[in-house]
This record gives sequence, C-alpha cells and structure tokens, in this order.
Amino acid sequence: MEKIKYIVITVFLLFIFSSCGKEEEKNVIPAERVNFRINLKIDNELRAPGGYKEYVRGKHPLLEGEALGFGGLLVINSFYATNTPDLLAYDLSCPSEALRTVLVSATSDGKAKCSKCGRIYNLMENGRVVSESSDLHLQRYIVAPTSNPDIFYITRQN
Repeated sequence: MEKIKYIVITVFLLFIFSSCGKEEEKNVIPAERVNFRINLKIDNELRAPGGYKEYVRGKHPLLEGEALGFGGLLVINSFYATNTPDLLAYDLSCPSEALRTVLVSATSDGKAKCSKCGRIYNLMENGRVVSESSDLHLQRYIVAPTSNPDIFYITRQN
C-alpha cells in the first residue's frame, strides 16, 4: 500500500511540474513568406541603436524573390546594440486585428502602436503588448547576418 501511495504522489508531482511554466506564444496572423535583404549602406537609419524602418507592401520596391510577410516589415536596431547592429524584425500587422491593412507604426521609444485598436507593443521585449495582461505579440522574424557586415537577411522561422 505504501508503494502505491508513493507512486501516485510521484506521478501527481511530475504532472504538476510538467504542466507549469510559460506557455509558448502563438502567432495569430496568417503565415506568409518572408525573404528580404537589408543593406545598411542604403538603410543607414538602422545603424544607430533605436533606429528603425518600415517596409510596406506596395510602397517599397522589391527585388525578384523578395517577400515582406503578411503586412510588411518593421525592422529596428536594438537599443542594446553596441558596435554592431542587433536588428530585430517584426510583421507590421497588428495581431489583435489580424488584417493585412491594419498596421502598427514604430515610435522613437522602441515601441509600436496599432492604428486601429491603439495597443502598444514593446519592440525590445519580443513585440509583446504593453500595459495589459495578454499573450499578444507582434509576429517576429529571423534576422541573419552575412559575411558582409552591411547585409542582413530576414526570413520566417519554419
């Protein structure tokens, strides 16, 4: 009887500890192809910490094979960057609205605000919504450096 009690308590504790923890954030905007090249010689506003640039579909000329995701790209150089750029890339679509036409706009303090719902997202904290309890976050993309320190590629995680 003691063994059964021990086994039940052990299984119960394992269940409790395995179910506790941070849940994985889910992306709510539709998945679309992202393939974009950043050249810091052209986009020099991205060199300074906190510098940002928005790439909007239809307003930004694309090279053959390039794609900007669902609503466009918001690229920011982290405020914590030192000598080299630490670029972060997000989709411009507000996850609360999940529409291609409702976009966030970056602000100079490292945040982005939705033009429709007014939610504010912190770009330095993985694009998480600010000032409310929510699991909403901007869709984040991968920024990969190349052998050329001025060239970065932005892609979607598979």
